[in-house]
Amino acid sequence: PLREARFQEYFAKRRVVHFRSAGSAEAYDDNDDDTFSSGPLPQPFVELQQRVAKWLAIDPAAFIHALVSEYRAGTPIGWHRDKPVYGIVVGLSLAGWGRMRFRPLDPRAPRNAIVLLELEPRSIYVMQGPIRWQWQHSMLPTKALRYSITFRTRADEP
Repeated sequence: PLREARFQEYFAKRRVVHFRSAGSAEAYDDNDDDTFSSGPLPQPFVELQQRVAKWLAIDPAAFIHALVSEYRAGTPIGWHRDKPVYGIVVGLSLAGWGRMRFRPLDPRAPRNAIVLLELEPRSIYVMQGPIRWQWQHSMLPTKALRYSITFRTRADEP
């Protein structure tokens, strides 16, 4: 079941459900939503994860975390970088459109060094290499209901 996303003492406007693989508890701490899991990944998501892994040419077992997010109209996500315990981050955009922004993590970078990525329904994006480690990302407020599924590997994986 989806529930309000939490980070430390703050609640986000989106609702989420987490799934994680066995033995991946070190990726989680008590300060955010990653501490709850809805158990093993449901079979339709397993099949989707396998297709994503094949597309990336990696072992499906490399994925240690899956996140399903619901963005109601007007829901944003502020600037952040995913936790360093995660390596490759793959997102699938479903239902409504999303607008993802990227900016350099380095505070000395020009303030206007922002890249906008339009996420169409049924599109996929991958964050690895410099875009994963040297940039932050955010989501502009959605215009309509949108869902996403995010798969993450452990940082020491491919």
